Formats: sequence, C-alpha cells, structure tokens
Amino acid sequence: MKTAFTTLILALLCTLPLAADTPKEPQPPKSNEHETRMLHHLLNMEQSELTALRKTIEQIERMTPEEKELLRERIGELKKMPPERVDAMRERFEAIDPETRDAMRQRWLEKTPEERREWRDKLRAMPPEERAKAFEEEGFLPPPGKQRKGAKPPHPPEE
Repeated sequence: MKTAFTTLILALLCTLPLAADTPKEPQPPKSNEHETRMLHHLLNMEQSELTALRKTIEQIERMTPEEKELLRERIGELKKMPPERVDAMRERFEAIDPETRDAMRQRWLEKTPEERREWRDKLRAMPPEERAKAFEEEGFLPPPGKQRKGAKPPHPPEE
C-alpha cells in the first residue's frame, strides 16, 4: 500500500510542472497569424491591385498541375538569377508600351495550354534572329533596344 501511494505521489509530482506550464487560454494556430497578416495586407491594397490579384488567382485555379509545376520552376529560375539580370529583364519589359503589353498578354491568354507549351518549345529551338521574327508574326513584340546576339553571358561565380 505504501509503495502504491508513493508511486502515485511521484507520478503527480512529475506531472505537476507540465500542468503548470500549460497556458490558461488556448493559443491560436500559427496559420491564423499568417492569415491575419495576409488580410491586413489585402485591406491596404488599391482596388486595381485587388482586381489584378483576383485575375491572377483565377488563372492559377484554371491551371493544370503540370502547368503549375512549370510556373513554379520558372519562378524558381528567376529567384536564382542575379539581381542585375532580373532588373535588366524588368527594364526591358517596362520599355514595351503598356497597350502593346496588354495586347500581348491577351493573345497569350487566348492560347490553350498546349499551344503555349508548343510556342515555348518552338522558341527554345530557334536562333535569336528567327525568334525575333516569330515574335513579330505572332504579335509578341520583343522589347525595343539592342537585341542580344549569341549565347547568354555567363553567370558570375557564386561565392
């Protein structure tokens, strides 16, 4: 009887610190904190930004799993690029007239996923001069300015 009582007391003493450390109120899951920050950000956005975001979400919803994976890969490639190269690409894109960019985007969105894939594959196989001609024929104008000739410049060595 004494050993059972002693064992019970020891078990209670061992669990006492655990009971003392538990918070009185339940903690919200971490995802709620993320959702709150996201909601706060959305509430501070301009109406035009919200409209663009909704369109983007709708496009993503219409994507197949394969298309989503390809997009993740392309975004991953952008993240790996040196900032100078990303800035140069952004400058080239912004140099295109906004109306022309909208028309290009609309023509792109009208293509089926298979047509988009074929278009990208076709471009990869072309030399730069043919690629520029194909852009013009399809209505996807290359950015104005000097066209790069030959292979891409080597990436700077990573430290």
